[in-house]
Amino acid sequence: MKFLKINPANPENKLLQEAAYIITSGGVIGYPTETVYGLGANAFNSSAVNKIYYLKGRGKNKPILIIASDLDQVKQLVSFFPETADILARSFWPGPLTMIFKAADFLNKQLSGKGNTIGIRVPDNKISLELLRLCGVPLTSTSANISGGKNPISAEEVAENFGNKLDLIIDGGISQSRTPSTVVSLADESITMIRDGAISKLEIEQVIRSKINEN
Repeated sequence: MKFLKINPANPENKLLQEAAYIITSGGVIGYPTETVYGLGANAFNSSAVNKIYYLKGRGKNKPILIIASDLDQVKQLVSFFPETADILARSFWPGPLTMIFKAADFLNKQLSGKGNTIGIRVPDNKISLELLRLCGVPLTSTSANISGGKNPISAEEVAENFGNKLDLIIDGGISQSRTPSTVVSLADESITMIRDGAISKLEIEQVIRSKINEN
């Protein structure tokens, strides 16, 4: 298994170009985020996304979350971006909040599982953001574990899960947080809590309430 050690505080662009090349060529890597380590592939590449389902042993009816480089890219991937999403994005992105939207028509249907929605976040991690910039495409961000297994917080734990089945593992040190991202759905314009995580329901409610009171 090939490891690529990257400085999490100041990612080496030249080293990350190797990881970006693997992704744009259809490969799958393990990489750090601001929460746990994820499996990264070009979200537009059906074969690469299929490989992730196979590696994780994940049911095809279950969606796969993705990360994007910035708010503008997110808006290109969804069919509708409500005002509430804009409030949350400006408060918590980059950061561990995944929002679920109705997916744009062109988006890879495999990512949606059995629905027509997509979960996206802008990560608060310098390695992830630089990788997104180099690739020029959104990346899958499902946790780098076998479905139902422990969330990995290091490159070594990713290797324990997948051995040489991945094309590369980026070693960015121990995860900043052992808690996965919070997931909320805005697919029907109202907010529904899907998964508790790094950002609490109370924090989300307070931000929305504060904005409403301003108006």
